[in-house]
Amino acid sequence: MDLILLGISHKSAPLKIRERYSFSQGKLAEILCKLSQNPGLKGVAILSTCNRMEVYAITEVIEKVKDYLFTFLQVNREEQNYFYFLQNRQTIFHLLTVASGLDSQIIGETQILEQVRMAWRKAKELETTGRLLDAIFSRAIEVSLKVRGQTEISQGKVSLGSIVLELLKTKFSCLEDKKILIIGVGKISELVVKYLSKEKVKILFIANRTYEKARELADFIQAEAVRFDQLKEKLRQAEIVISATSSPHLILRKEDVLKTLPSKPLLLIDLAVPRDIDPEVRDIAGIELYDLEDLNSLIEKNLEKRKREIPKAKKIIEEEAEKLWEELTVLEPEEVHLL
Repeated sequence: MDLILLGISHKSAPLKIRERYSFSQGKLAEILCKLSQNPGLKGVAILSTCNRMEVYAITEVIEKVKDYLFTFLQVNREEQNYFYFLQNRQTIFHLLTVASGLDSQIIGETQILEQVRMAWRKAKELETTGRLLDAIFSRAIEVSLKVRGQTEISQGKVSLGSIVLELLKTKFSCLEDKKILIIGVGKISELVVKYLSKEKVKILFIANRTYEKARELADFIQAEAVRFDQLKEKLRQAEIVISATSSPHLILRKEDVLKTLPSKPLLLIDLAVPRDIDPEVRDIAGIELYDLEDLNSLIEKNLEKRKREIPKAKKIIEEEAEKLWEELTVLEPEEVHLL
């Protein structure tokens, strides 16, 4: 049995490529079930976040499964170069590194640990993992906690929420009087709202396809919930728009923004993958648009302290990865029977 990984991430591909391979939680169950029906796959789990999509699998026919995964994911030959393929020790080291936050866009961020845990939980619920994948995901979570406990890799206020707040502060001398529209009510939106609320920034509108969910978050921060058919009307009033939905399609197209162009300049921040806002709105005078890639420079500026902790964290991961590999390779065959 070989442990393999086929993945794409913010380190290997630009946003316009990787957004095509991002799966919602609803879609993930369907994909896992389909993959598990392939006789060449003896175990499979998928980690899909805003910055990565990784398929972890157990197989005895590596090349056949690799080709099958490319076909299943509808990856054309040109885009295959954006993917990475790892085996055995490398796969273990990579997962431990990812779970510990060392491979994240924001080094040391903690959200990835919960995302790894959720990916494992989803695959276990669908019975697509098996003993070997259970072992490496379980150890990845343990090692992540050890790394964060024995280093300062996660210390300091560095998160997507804090980065958005810092960006806004560079654009406006005072935020308290700004009219802000939030689109989407997922974890990222909640995180941004949390940081803005600490600064006493008043958010006027919360929009979501499910009105009840928009109202829940809006009531919590004393904002106005907006139905999606009211979105264009509220866009006229907003000075700042922050969008982070899980929609597979654009929420704001260039023509939508042109039709509702306010008299004041408009700052748009798109935190979604796939993107919510048409990149072509950058061509409109008076409009500024930032997406996840544009936030890189701000992120780098805030990560110097965490970067100094990387060698210490990597040493722990290397030791733990080698220890796990040795444990797995001495197991009796019946102990690694997967499905």
